[in-house]
Amino acid sequence: MSMLWPHDGEPLRGNTLDQFLIWCSEAECSRVEIQSDMPVMVRIHGENHQVTSDASLPGEVEDAVNYIFRSATGVTNLKNGDPIDVGHTIWPDRKKRRYPFRLNALSSQVGADSGISVTFRPLVDIPRPLEDQQVEPQLLDALHGEQGIFLICGATGSGKSTLIGGINRARLEDPDIHCNLIEASAPLEILYDRIERRNSTVTQLEIPRNLRSFAEFVRACMRREPTDIVVGECRDPQTMEASIQAGISGHRLLSSLHTNSCSSTVRRVQALCPADQRDSLTISFVENLRLLVNQRLLKSTDGKRTPIREFLPVTRAIRTRLLDAPRDRWPNITQAAVEEHGQTFAQSIAAAVKQGRITEAVAAAAMKEEN
Repeated sequence: MSMLWPHDGEPLRGNTLDQFLIWCSEAECSRVEIQSDMPVMVRIHGENHQVTSDASLPGEVEDAVNYIFRSATGVTNLKNGDPIDVGHTIWPDRKKRRYPFRLNALSSQVGADSGISVTFRPLVDIPRPLEDQQVEPQLLDALHGEQGIFLICGATGSGKSTLIGGINRARLEDPDIHCNLIEASAPLEILYDRIERRNSTVTQLEIPRNLRSFAEFVRACMRREPTDIVVGECRDPQTMEASIQAGISGHRLLSSLHTNSCSSTVRRVQALCPADQRDSLTISFVENLRLLVNQRLLKSTDGKRTPIREFLPVTRAIRTRLLDAPRDRWPNITQAAVEEHGQTFAQSIAAAVKQGRITEAVAAAAMKEEN
């Protein structure tokens, strides 16, 4: 499929770069890659497309980095081996749409030469509501609750951040919910400042820009009387420990992990807990666990992508069953509970076919991977 930017041939510098990024966002790109001596590539609904005829000159890529970084030190940082991970927002008309992006830039090798690779990820200006995300009624019911740990998991690009954004939006907009939501992410990917809040408040922080660590964030939260604590992603033992501490403190903890199933999520939580505290932290985790969700995206009949989900509302009986068993049996117990009390990926795939969201061929390929 040929898909060239309408102003193909113009160097991507300054305002021209902004106009190009706006075009990418409106084309529903999920990823934009600008690399030295390579044509620009974008990803739309899981497929890659070349959108410039010519390769980007090294000087153009350096100019793009310095423009976004707002300093000539941007390229210097990269050449010193330091990655750049910053936000960039384009808002040409304050009465209309805003275009937020995350930029990740790295020094790279292009053949035998040194270069720069820049990836832009367009972010949503306003989180998608849950009613637009095919959220199952059983899952909607399981999302209610004012205490405990709620985990939304999946691989990179599986839409878990979109689902988390919808969950938080629903709570902020509900006039019957009086929540004080505090989120920390590294980096922030969903913004809530344009949500019409009724009886709720929201505070967002970026790690390490606003606070140095997630552990410091959780300690700071305890002084602010939060109801909802959101940790963008658990990536390391320190963040995992901080998240569990937030979940056992009588608050609602919403977070995510990179896992492929509910059972692997339980295994991943165990692995991320610091070894010297593993017993106490994993027990506390199970005692306060309320929901496990794992999401994937499949090619949909409209040419885009649609979510399928495995999930488990964790009841008191399930928690007791886990706590009464050795830790090495927890993943198997979790999978059995998903099949008995939740929804499996196979059931979600079948429902998506019945609803006309995916074709039989897509379903067969997904089931082959599942098996």
